[in-house]
Amino acid sequence: MSMRPTRRGYAVVALVLAALLAGGVFGARALDAVVLPGVVALVAAAIQLRRTPVPDLARTLPPADVAGTTGTVTLDVRGDRPSPVTVRDRLPAGVTAVDRPRERGGGSTEAVVDAAVGGDPVTYELVPQRRGEHVVGPATVVVTDVLGLLERSTVVDRRDTLVAFPRIGTLPGSLGAALQATYHSRATTQRDEFDDLREYVRGDALRDIHWKSSARHDELMVQEFADRVDPERVTVAAGVDAGTSAGATDGDVATTRGGAGASAADTPADRMADAAATVCVSLVRGGASVTLTTPSGSVDAAPGRIRPALRHLAVAAGGRVPTVDADVIVVADGDTVSVRFDGREHRLEGRVGDVVSLQAVSDPVDTPRGRPDDVVTDRDDAVVSGGASARGVAPEGSGGSGHTSPDGSERGDAD
Repeated sequence: MSMRPTRRGYAVVALVLAALLAGGVFGARALDAVVLPGVVALVAAAIQLRRTPVPDLARTLPPADVAGTTGTVTLDVRGDRPSPVTVRDRLPAGVTAVDRPRERGGGSTEAVVDAAVGGDPVTYELVPQRRGEHVVGPATVVVTDVLGLLERSTVVDRRDTLVAFPRIGTLPGSLGAALQATYHSRATTQRDEFDDLREYVRGDALRDIHWKSSARHDELMVQEFADRVDPERVTVAAGVDAGTSAGATDGDVATTRGGAGASAADTPADRMADAAATVCVSLVRGGASVTLTTPSGSVDAAPGRIRPALRHLAVAAGGRVPTVDADVIVVADGDTVSVRFDGREHRLEGRVGDVVSLQAVSDPVDTPRGRPDDVVTDRDDAVVSGGASARGVAPEGSGGSGHTSPDGSERGDAD
């Protein structure tokens, strides 16, 4: 906690000093006319600030969303005595305030907001530029006396973590259609592998009833299939090409607890995360469950439960593609991202997708009707629709120029 003059206070101090000099030249009357009122005002301001209780601060961050999406931060300044204050909320490198950010050292900035102790909460907007965990705080609360002569700064060491998901784009028409066709074909094929018949049990799907056998046995008979282990689950593995330099794959996630790393340029690991997020969202919206594996671990996603995968990708580090038997493999190198499945390779140039908000995709929450409210519906077209980056993936249905790589694999480069 520190106290210092404001600009107005410095002006009063300068006036008092000038009056002292004038008093030495022209007599003590200058002291009575200027010095005493100025000193009294400064002393009164200091006493007021010392008696003002130290305020507390509560910060509410916006929910996790894709990098580049504007979010609103709410600040509530609490204290025993109402007074006007200025809050300087520290933002890490890689996160910027929308309205007139104040620069700090190390690439970080401050959001400056006027508030009142015990008054209504105030807000400001920020934008995380990269995926990752960004620690916001501490905040500095500046209290000024009623005359505006002195200010007291108090650091409120409250820190909150803002999570930014990878950017989500739209797969080119050819790639998106091929991915969905492979998934649906795989699920249908697995269900066609008939194994046995058994008696119907309450809760069995009507589509599994074998009507001819049921008529012959005079009771409902249900078909069983050879592979009953979630035929609608797709496994996705993502990583960075082994030939990419280690410096571009290790430690390049914007986990900005100390501000390091957040201001780095787009890395292969970022492109991997963007592409993997786009693939997972596309599959989930098509009705599939997904098991995603990256160098940082594994996570499951399903219709209505996409955020766990996005949160995992927000902090996933670069590294070699995990050695797992995956249906879809996403690999990033220095310039491109390849998506491999069904024996073919599709290559995407540049970054995957524009910034698209996830407002329609949230974690399940129990509702009065007892069902999750995170069901992916037509509203979720906003998740992977809209114009994608000219450097990344084209909008759905716009297609991509098909090419054949030297090894004979298909190339679906985005326009």
